Amino acid sequence: TVSDLDPSTGGPNKVQIWNDQTGKFAGELRSRNEVKGVALRKDIIAMVCEYAIYVYTLDKLRVIQHLTTNANNRGLCVLAVASDPWILCCPGQSIGAVRVQVGQDDRQTRVFEAHQTALAALALNASGTLVATASEKGTVVKVFQTSDGQLLYRLRRSARPALISCLIFRHDDRFLGVASSSSTVHIFRLDQATAREDAGQEDRASGEFSASPGASPAYTLAADPAGSMPPLSPHMPAGIEQFASQIHKAVTKIASHTAAETVSDVVKGVIPTYFNDLRSFAHFRMPDVDSNGQPTVDARSSQTRISGPQLAFHRTEPRLSVLHYNGMLYECSFKPDHDPSLGTQECGLRAAATWFAVRPDFRVQGSGTSATVAGGAGEDDKEAEEWQLL
Repeated sequence: TVSDLDPSTGGPNKVQIWNDQTGKFAGELRSRNEVKGVALRKDIIAMVCEYAIYVYTLDKLRVIQHLTTNANNRGLCVLAVASDPWILCCPGQSIGAVRVQVGQDDRQTRVFEAHQTALAALALNASGTLVATASEKGTVVKVFQTSDGQLLYRLRRSARPALISCLIFRHDDRFLGVASSSSTVHIFRLDQATAREDAGQEDRASGEFSASPGASPAYTLAADPAGSMPPLSPHMPAGIEQFASQIHKAVTKIASHTAAETVSDVVKGVIPTYFNDLRSFAHFRMPDVDSNGQPTVDARSSQTRISGPQLAFHRTEPRLSVLHYNGMLYECSFKPDHDPSLGTQECGLRAAATWFAVRPDFRVQGSGTSATVAGGAGEDDKEAEEWQLL
């Protein structure tokens, strides 16, 4: 999309497509409404507006699909890069809903409710079989099957809200990277053995911190006359189970003369989902932050919609690249065979490089001036190309 700072080129209502092989523009798309985002793969391109998504063939730029969405100011739309036919995921027409579009056949369209609040992030794996979602709360990330909308994983990022900036699957679907407006990047391990059949319990009005009253018996707390309670789950770490037990006993003791049974019901309804969500397998803490966790350098503009880092997994090695808006590109590593019972592992920082930087003295020159600077190693380099200062 073209910045609205240059209305002569069409502003935010036009998308220009660049062919890097020919070094020329291959075409452009126009819209009556402001373009919020673009998604593309080798055969199609999707232009995202606030309430609609237009799908075009990439060869002839012909419209083949028009999808209606709920308010989508973030321009959420993702395509599976290796699926056949193409698979697209975007917000549905209701708040928190996800639409899965499989090719042009509307009979294969599926819509399911993912969250109680508006969506903030979406990601598809390469084959289009899994979709990861996050809401504006940012405390929980969910992974669904696209074929039937079944919830496979509830991933607990934190109890503190944050705006999710990036979700990404590794190429083998074993790990999911999560970046947000916080200073910590999380890596979750997606094992088939940990996918819960009862993970599909809906979040209640109290938010994603609460559990469904109809949870599976394996995740239900029940008070007995002695004040003890059964284990929360056979897979739950002992520390968490002990902590939950202490909470239950303390609250029951306080309300023993008034409403012990009522309090037990409250504890029973809140603790199961929170303590049974999968925790991060590894995390990476941003090195260049102050005591409050804020980056020491912020290269974003005042009108930016960038909320956090962007992520990319290495194709063959257990590495994760983190591009932060402070201008730094970090590369961290993790151990895929780490034992989760030992706690969350700290990712090691392998390298850091300046990807872009801020120039406080930079000024946009007037339209009547055109300055150039040599692009060679020195001022006397006669073979150097001239670079135009914009």
